[in-house]
Amino acid sequence: MINIENRDDGVAVLTIDTPGSQNTLDQAFNTAFDKAIEELHADESVKGIVVTSGKDSFAAGGDLDQLIAANTPDAVIAIVEPFLSGLRKLEIGGKPVVAALNGTALGGGLELALAAHHRIAADRPDAVFGLPESSLGLMPGGGGTQRLPRMIGMDKAAKLILTGKPVGVAEALQLGVIDEVVPSADLIAASIRWVLANPEAVQPWDVRGFVMPGNDPNSTRGRMFFGSQWARYRTRSGTDDLAGATILYVLHHGLERRLDAGIKIETREFAKLAASPYAKNKTRTLFFGTKAARPHPSKNAGDNIKKIGVVGGGTMGNGIAFTCAREGLNVVLVDISAEMATASYDRIKKIAERQVSRGRMSDKASEELLARIQTTEDYANIADADFVVEAVFEQLDVKHQVYKKLETILRPEVTIASNTSSMLIEKLGAGLADPSRMVGMHFFAPVEVMKLLEIIRSPQTSDVAFDQAQFIAKKMKKTQISVSDGLGFYTSRLVSSLSSEAMTLLAEGVPPQIIDNVMTSLGFAIGPVTLAELTKLSLLKDIMISMSGEGSPKSMIGSRALEALEKLVEAGRDGSGSGKGIYDYSEDGPTKWAGLEKLFPANPDPLSVDLVRQRLLNTQSLEAIRTIEDGIIADPLAADVASVLGWGYPSHLGGPIGYIDTIGAKEFSDQCEALAKQFGERFNPPASLKTKAQNNALFHTA
Repeated sequence: MINIENRDDGVAVLTIDTPGSQNTLDQAFNTAFDKAIEELHADESVKGIVVTSGKDSFAAGGDLDQLIAANTPDAVIAIVEPFLSGLRKLEIGGKPVVAALNGTALGGGLELALAAHHRIAADRPDAVFGLPESSLGLMPGGGGTQRLPRMIGMDKAAKLILTGKPVGVAEALQLGVIDEVVPSADLIAASIRWVLANPEAVQPWDVRGFVMPGNDPNSTRGRMFFGSQWARYRTRSGTDDLAGATILYVLHHGLERRLDAGIKIETREFAKLAASPYAKNKTRTLFFGTKAARPHPSKNAGDNIKKIGVVGGGTMGNGIAFTCAREGLNVVLVDISAEMATASYDRIKKIAERQVSRGRMSDKASEELLARIQTTEDYANIADADFVVEAVFEQLDVKHQVYKKLETILRPEVTIASNTSSMLIEKLGAGLADPSRMVGMHFFAPVEVMKLLEIIRSPQTSDVAFDQAQFIAKKMKKTQISVSDGLGFYTSRLVSSLSSEAMTLLAEGVPPQIIDNVMTSLGFAIGPVTLAELTKLSLLKDIMISMSGEGSPKSMIGSRALEALEKLVEAGRDGSGSGKGIYDYSEDGPTKWAGLEKLFPANPDPLSVDLVRQRLLNTQSLEAIRTIEDGIIADPLAADVASVLGWGYPSHLGGPIGYIDTIGAKEFSDQCEALAKQFGERFNPPASLKTKAQNNALFHTA
């Protein structure tokens, strides 16, 4: 775990080498580290210390399994306290210390480096440095909120801490996060030279009269900085998302004081945050959940897949073609005419240009990507394709016509995947002589940005077709959920339940701004009314018709969504694209439409905001439980991951299933029973929820 080499020149090289592929700083390591530093400082033969790693990277941070299992602030403090003690001994022990960063240092790994008197990094293009805790609903707990601002300034440090985005070697050097960059082969030697040349090294904040670089938190500019950061945080986060608020609080109050007092504030607030359900929800979903949702094709699944055919040059087809080509696959996209094929290529080129302008791709990479894409109107050009994705209009007969053409030219073993958002894969496969070659791949727009992919397997889908879809998902670097065939699958079924309830509330006379604001205040990026406007109301009406047929979900029972949408469309209101929808639209943005109350008179006994919130949140959770009971999706964690990545369900709430665990199954079930009495049977608790409520049990076991 910790190896120490005492050299003849008096330098002790402390090498971190914990079990596993990366160095993880768990409670056992923290205790051993504290003891090792104390012993090194007590050893008079040791003139200085170099801290490095026995792994390919420096350190990945704390043990999230331990943190998520810690249910009280005291339990959290017991994990981090030895680490904090060791870090402070490291920097005030009177011996120079260098962090020799042989690779990536994140979270607690970087916090360890910040406590050294000097940081030297190996010149590696793959190494990154950062404090990513905020992305998991946490905050730095190893002194990072206090040391980093004192090192590089409050403004720069706050940006790194609040966004959680790591930086590469060059940017870390420019910011002052690291002090030197040397070739990997010279890392330890350079570190030893620095130790021997700086026997009196001391941290700047431990020198009397230290002034923090940049803005002081108590200055006018400092107060303006925190005022703007608070405003920005409130506009982009729900009221219950605690990480950003806690970080700002700790930065403000900790930086007003000396380091030791600031670290005490950080530790207290970190412990409360780490023990909260909000941090646990976010960590479980965004770390453990996305990790579990990585595609797992068999070893040989993609051996024969080199060329991809894409049929359909709309937004989805273009995004699929771009993303496949970006990952090195050759792509032929077929559109209905030569003119439209050319237009598709031009749109793909614009995607590449946007990626270049945003710094996500080099000009050379863009040119190479576009060279791998051919667009055509002739199906014969995909005759040698190894895998085909159909992305045409969501109409059964149109898709079946495409499949007939594909059958005449493709090799019989080639898998055909449909990018459909809700159509039954079994019905689509019925258009093929061999339905076993059909699999569903529900992408999310924009495909080149959105991480989620829903892979749908019908009873006829072969193992080979499913395995190859997994390979494509992995090749495209997608987070994927695998679901069984069923109306709306998982994601469309839940989004439809949310849209249905929102439109039902509208039909009942609830103002649209209340419906939207309830959701955005929770942390949803946009409200369901605004989402409906972006979808187009006429299209949403068609979706609601498709979701109201045979096998429709229980969330549609008693729904007035179709009634509301029909009235709006008949009144010539079709959404934001037409400038006229539930809201009026102009260059100044959306405003209230005066005719809305004529269509949907206000309720003389208006619903409380709490009831509106319960209806919008609970309908999603209830439908998520039903998809599990129906065998559509097997794992509650996968359900939550899909919700967070698919339509922006707030990660600090965990997802529709995590939300139930947060408030408790008994409380949630009681809410649903009360809603069912007042608003209809669609809110009746499913059997598995009743069982959890009776046993005071959780859906997530960890």
